[in-house]
Amino acid sequence: MMEFAIRVGSNYPSLRMELIEDGRYDFHKAKINNALQDSDVVFSMKDIETGILKVSKAKAVIKNADTEGCEDKYVVEYDWQTRDTAKPGIYEGWFDINFKGDVVEAGVDYPSAGKLRVPVTEDLLIYIR
Repeated sequence: MMEFAIRVGSNYPSLRMELIEDGRYDFHKAKINNALQDSDVVFSMKDIETGILKVSKAKAVIKNADTEGCEDKYVVEYDWQTRDTAKPGIYEGWFDINFKGDVVEAGVDYPSAGKLRVPVTEDLLIYIR
């Protein structure tokens, strides 16, 4: 389980989540790197207690992670609005990465249309206190 805490009424710090490569799909690395650059990202968050959406498909971004080394690593990031954190509670959050279309590289066509929800394997709990 991933956890993030923020104060009521605050909009700092931004919510950042690193996109982790699990090593099983290295042969698709070029495809993923290019497809991420041609995608839209949205953030959603719902109240754990009531199931009501607090944030629905708000614009988020993909950025290069600030890491040393020659491999490209990415983070998804959401900048809070004050209204997002107005009510204390425990929320479940997620990012949807919507791949826009097909990526063509050096004459090879990589179909990439679709959607990826992150985090993939565990829940993201957000504590607003």
